[in-house]
Amino acid sequence: MSASPVFAIPVRAHVRQFLLKEFGPDIWQIHQNTFLGRTVRMKVEKLPYRQLNRPDVATGTVVRLSLPTALKHYTLTPESAKEVGEMLDKFFQQQMIQFVKGQVAVTQNERAALRSFYKLYDINPSDYDLEEARKVWRDYKDRVLKENGHFDLMYLGGGMQLQSDFAIAS
Repeated sequence: MSASPVFAIPVRAHVRQFLLKEFGPDIWQIHQNTFLGRTVRMKVEKLPYRQLNRPDVATGTVVRLSLPTALKHYTLTPESAKEVGEMLDKFFQQQMIQFVKGQVAVTQNERAALRSFYKLYDINPSDYDLEEARKVWRDYKDRVLKENGHFDLMYLGGGMQLQSDFAIAS
């Protein structure tokens, strides 16, 4: 019985740090019924003649994942691995936005929320500049929150006060 191939996915350094904190040790055994597994499953290609492919070792900042044994005759091309890495970058951004969104709803402090995210995932500010993270948050805030009308609720704008269901009017 042969071992499942291990593929290297190129990612940026801050994304790798986030993923290691989120998914655990360096080589991930992925399953087809998880978010990551389904994403990778869409990118693998069947090898002809049931050949076993030993992928080349990628250089640079990478995360490693192992396909399920049912997919041992499939391969992940370098182009597909790069696309999966780009998807993981978007996953990082979405997770950061959701974290900051929750923190801002409570504290109203965007910069402190971003710093908390960096601290939680041990992200080095030299790998991912805080201003770049602020730009991602600002773009999201401008594009989504303001268009959907959630901006005023989140920032208690327009004189609105969020009331608890259990608040007693005096």
